[in-house]
Amino acid sequence: MKLIVSKDRLLTGLQMINGVVGTRTTLPILSNALLQAEKGKLWLTATDLEVTVRCGIEAEVAKSGASTLAARRLFSIVRELPAEDIRIEIDDKNVTSMTCGQSFFKIVGLSDDEFPPLPKFDSGYSYTLDQTTFKEMLQKTSYAASTDEPGIF
Repeated sequence: MKLIVSKDRLLTGLQMINGVVGTRTTLPILSNALLQAEKGKLWLTATDLEVTVRCGIEAEVAKSGASTLAARRLFSIVRELPAEDIRIEIDDKNVTSMTCGQSFFKIVGLSDDEFPPLPKFDSGYSYTLDQTTFKEMLQKTSYAASTDEPGIF
């Protein structure tokens, strides 16, 4: 996999998926983000096996491919980089070389084959809801949510 992506776009995408990434998990792959490059897009995916978040960002993809990288480590590296384009190259052994300006990083990832498969959705049903309306609905029903489980509200 080989691509060039702007720091701002990559950082925004990583922020979107970072909330789902598990910190203490029995499966090491759940601490990783799945990176998939294809046709001008870099897809970032994270899951905790209950919730999956996937977002696509524009990128100049020179070579398609997929791999996984430690999500929190990748986020902290990208956050500190200068506001320039980031060159990412991942070889067949899942070793990532990241270059941005004078900065260079090598990160060892895991194979994308180990990442849990994404759920398949039947595209027969869909519903669009205004964000403001959805937020109001959540606020009006949040009092009924259980607070007995840790991590909920």
